[in-house]
Amino acid sequence: MDIRVGSRRIVFRAERRVFKIPRFTRWVSFIRGINENLEERYWFSADGSRRRNPSQKWTVPQLAEIYWADRFGLLVVMERVDVAIRPASFQEDLRRLQDWAKGFSFAQDVNESNVGYRGTELVICDYGFFGGTRDCYIGT
Repeated sequence: MDIRVGSRRIVFRAERRVFKIPRFTRWVSFIRGINENLEERYWFSADGSRRRNPSQKWTVPQLAEIYWADRFGLLVVMERVDVAIRPASFQEDLRRLQDWAKGFSFAQDVNESNVGYRGTELVICDYGFFGGTRDCYIGT
């Protein structure tokens, strides 16, 4: 298992799963990390079909699958995809994925650091972008 630290969340990467929790460094980062976890949870269960039929195959194959997410935004358990592979077709795959994401709230955040391969298919593994304002500081 290894650990990655993003701007708002900490990601624990196991062999087949990743576990995302909010960062505890600053209050604002913690709240934004919760927001990002809740945003990913929303996209995972937006149509409610997973709750009605848990064995149903994931219906949005362009997104890494979430296996479990708590309702408070403290933990997301997600499929681990390969973020290190960059085949010759990577830029074309990324462009297609960016075209597909147009219209979604996370579209402007689909970039090289937020995607990975599930087999030969490029998918978005960080779609918690909620369009919030930049971090602000109170005082000097």
